[in-house]
Amino acid sequence: MDNETQLWAWFLFHAGFAPQRAKTLLAAWEQRDLTLRDVLEKPSPQTNVPGITPDEVSKLRPPHKLPDITALRWNEALYPVGLHHLPLQLRPALLFYRGELSLLLRPIVYLMPGPLDAETYELLQETVGILLGENLLLAAFRESPQATVLMEEMAASEGEALLFAGQGLAQLILWEQEQALLQDRRLLILSPLPPHAPANPAWDDVLQQVATAAALRRVCSNTTTPLPASPATVPTLLLTANAVPHLPDGVHVAASAVEALMWLTEIPAAPVSAPQQMTSALDLTAELPMTPPPTPAEALQVLEKGGRVPEVLKKRLLGH
Repeated sequence: MDNETQLWAWFLFHAGFAPQRAKTLLAAWEQRDLTLRDVLEKPSPQTNVPGITPDEVSKLRPPHKLPDITALRWNEALYPVGLHHLPLQLRPALLFYRGELSLLLRPIVYLMPGPLDAETYELLQETVGILLGENLLLAAFRESPQATVLMEEMAASEGEALLFAGQGLAQLILWEQEQALLQDRRLLILSPLPPHAPANPAWDDVLQQVATAAALRRVCSNTTTPLPASPATVPTLLLTANAVPHLPDGVHVAASAVEALMWLTEIPAAPVSAPQQMTSALDLTAELPMTPPPTPAEALQVLEKGGRVPEVLKKRLLGH
């Protein structure tokens, strides 16, 4: 067990600091190459700990026994690079998790939440079906329609997935399929909220900003409302068979699962390195070179090399 992570959880949620103040101190100490344990072990915190006020010194007294914590700190290698671009008030100092943490080695493609009509549901289903098993990590907001599609396709094919939870992980009541996927190391569930935090709709906007920032690309399948604002560094795929005038910068339209596959599978490998060594990995998502699109037969050959191709997609490709 990582004692530093346990100390962070205590410091952030139980030491008596306001969350923003606690993160500010952690960031300041990190810049001086100080761990939280280093700070707590100083013989005289009032004179030796940078940034701390006399009134705060008494709070630097962790209990002898710290609770077990399964979380990823923001200074660890697997912490999603894009989250470092969030302002401090939004950036999670800890990401609590269940499941296979090594899945974060893959580029994250976030399926943005929102209502689905029948046509878009089918298009998203086809897209997810052919993307599973690629070197990507498809992600969705747990209990969204997009997560339902993702879980349905997970049951019918190989591949792994990431779910963002809207509450602390101790509050989760896992479904049978989720339990099986966790057991098979095919699923990762993340939450920036403390383990016992209940679901609260007031947090949804912040949680979705975290999910978006963690991704190298995102997929919007809700065509009934305008595209939400997003960082310009997160390219977006809009799934729709309809013409869309005046697209915002960074938005690409795909009218078929094949077009979505060709665009999304061009993502570079996700970099993994210590935060201080990170250049802007999001710069890797620059506009792709223009190449002639494959013929339907060529596209089908590419898809069949990767495994199962749904019959409905074969028929659509070949015009049957």
